[in-house]
Amino acid sequence: MKSVTMYMLFCQAAIAALFLPTAWAQETDEKSSGDPPAASTSAPLQNQAFTAIKFARQVRVLPDGKRKFLKNERYPVRIARDAEGRLMMQVLDSNLLARECDHLEQRTPPVCPAWSIFVIDPVAYTVTDWLAGERAAHIAVKMPLSEAALEQATHLTSELPDLPHDFDSREGHISTEELGEKTIEGVRVHGSRATLVYTVAESGQQVEHKKIHEVWIAPELKLIVRVIDGDPDGIETIRGLEKISLSPEASLFQYPSGYELQHRSKFTAKYYEWIEAWLGTWFDQ
Repeated sequence: MKSVTMYMLFCQAAIAALFLPTAWAQETDEKSSGDPPAASTSAPLQNQAFTAIKFARQVRVLPDGKRKFLKNERYPVRIARDAEGRLMMQVLDSNLLARECDHLEQRTPPVCPAWSIFVIDPVAYTVTDWLAGERAAHIAVKMPLSEAALEQATHLTSELPDLPHDFDSREGHISTEELGEKTIEGVRVHGSRATLVYTVAESGQQVEHKKIHEVWIAPELKLIVRVIDGDPDGIETIRGLEKISLSPEASLFQYPSGYELQHRSKFTAKYYEWIEAWLGTWFDQ
């Protein structure tokens, strides 16, 4: 499987048209087992290093306040950042899951046969992507990253976004409160909650309901750690990070040993749109 064409055909057959970012890049300029020299000595994405599993799941709130798992809203994936500012993101689209791992009703779905990974290096101004897993072709592709694209990556993953929600004061009364600080997954976070109280006609009577939008942020990490939406007396959707570690392994940011590295002189706009779309999900919103 030395050619890009064979690689594409293999991936399409193996994982039913799962993520093929290398198919959008330009033709290979050279092949190498090493990395090109760094283009810069600065690291604009530099923040606290971490690795975590990003999840989104639906739960039922029980009378005693405990939450019972119902289903995953999407396949859990890993994201990471190192001390030099490199960003790593695992990509699995829940709409295109291979049959073997398409079991979102399980709290921990089975491992997929293949998945895509990309790493942005703000020092070398490069982006590298590869497929991992038992069905992956052993090819990694590295491309230069423009200053504008790197700046956009910085914006998407370092600047805490405003968190829109579907609350509407015309539907009922909205109140907000600060929840103070606590520890989630070993990380100090600050929380806030908006509550909407509204009435619904049921069996000829006006019955009061409420829903919440709760957010827990780790300012020092510049991360949203937990978001809770829904009815505190019924069904809620919880999104966020778990299995957080502040000491990510260096191997997360490097393609596996034995992979063939292909350098390309440039990438297409469509390719970066793919990366940009996934970076846009960094904060799970």
